[in-house]
Amino acid sequence: MSHYDFAVIGAGAAGLAAGLTLKISGRSFIMLEARDRVGGRAWTDTATLGLPFDCGAHWLHAAAQNPFTRIADRLGFAYNSKLTWADERRYGGGGQLPEAVQAEAIDYIVDVLTRISASGRGEHDASFSSFLDPSNRWNTLTRQIINQITSHEAEDCSTEDYARYIDEGGDFPVEAGYGALVARHAAGLDVTLSTPVTGIDWSGRHVRLETSKGTVTAETIILAVPVNVLIAGGIRFDPALPLSLIEALHDCPMGVSEKLAILLDRPVEGLGHLYGDVIFSDPARRPFNLHTNPFGRPLLISHMGGALGREMERLSDAEAEAIAMEAVTEAFGASFRKHVRKMLRTHWASDPFTLGGYSHARPGRAASRLRFSEPVADKIVLAGEHCSIPFFSTVHGAHLSGIQAAGTALRLMDGQSA
Repeated sequence: MSHYDFAVIGAGAAGLAAGLTLKISGRSFIMLEARDRVGGRAWTDTATLGLPFDCGAHWLHAAAQNPFTRIADRLGFAYNSKLTWADERRYGGGGQLPEAVQAEAIDYIVDVLTRISASGRGEHDASFSSFLDPSNRWNTLTRQIINQITSHEAEDCSTEDYARYIDEGGDFPVEAGYGALVARHAAGLDVTLSTPVTGIDWSGRHVRLETSKGTVTAETIILAVPVNVLIAGGIRFDPALPLSLIEALHDCPMGVSEKLAILLDRPVEGLGHLYGDVIFSDPARRPFNLHTNPFGRPLLISHMGGALGREMERLSDAEAEAIAMEAVTEAFGASFRKHVRKMLRTHWASDPFTLGGYSHARPGRAASRLRFSEPVADKIVLAGEHCSIPFFSTVHGAHLSGIQAAGTALRLMDGQSA
């Protein structure tokens, strides 16, 4: 049985950052990853469509403050720093909606999100849905955008949690893929792949980890595992995790965030790299978003969060394709069908090593996120996007939490206060 100073469970952005930090320290450690690859929800698929496609994380959020912006510059990864949400377009009836109509939609969306943020900053923690007007014609579109931002429904999101989130600095897509950037940054880090941890016994002097390839022990572990996997009991703990931590996990669950990519025979003519929403004339039909021509590629990408994401993830390929084709023809006309060549869908919600999108605190439960920074009996330190107060739901939030978790684990090893 091998023994280490530290064991890092999970090689997503948080686990990789923790591993890189521990490597510098010179202490012994092992990294255990259930998948056959690193990156977690930051994964660039280059095989299915024959071009880079980020199945999960895509944007360098808060780019001015995001350490991966500097990492991208250092490693030579190009990104689009000119794309802004002001470049959004809205479509219906086979073409773009009139500018006045689009402006009306933007005004409502901005007003709702501004009031949500103001509520949270005023320490009045409410649900996002408290600020929606069911009678407004743009309410359904605004709900969809909330789904995409949070991966949850508006009723399930805390305004205080949202107000703490920092998003200034731009949102830049990475040309070769954000997942590819995360993997390249961690190149050379020794990770034991295809090794799920099934049980953690922290009842004794050392932490004992049961894996598919045997047992290892460590003084301290860094638990960089998605919230929903922990909630679902994907790892057995002996003894059970403290009740206060289990309650905090349930207070900050991951929602659903899925993607659907449509490969075309050519880029959409007359459009650049932009983000659009398809609005159906039937108000009962939910909008469908389309990110067009990323980096000039013949590609349409739809991001579906919350209940819509869950529904789409459960559909058959044929059913999902039919819905996507309805949206494409609503945006660009019926003749556009002939340009579609292939589709790709994600299934994060049913992936046993993920089970969802990203975390958001429930209304009235924003303070629960603070619990994740507290070590468990000086033996278990958490890391992941859910641990970040200002950058939850992001790759860089996970990355920074991994660095912090490694620092905490090292201080515990040295007998210092965490």
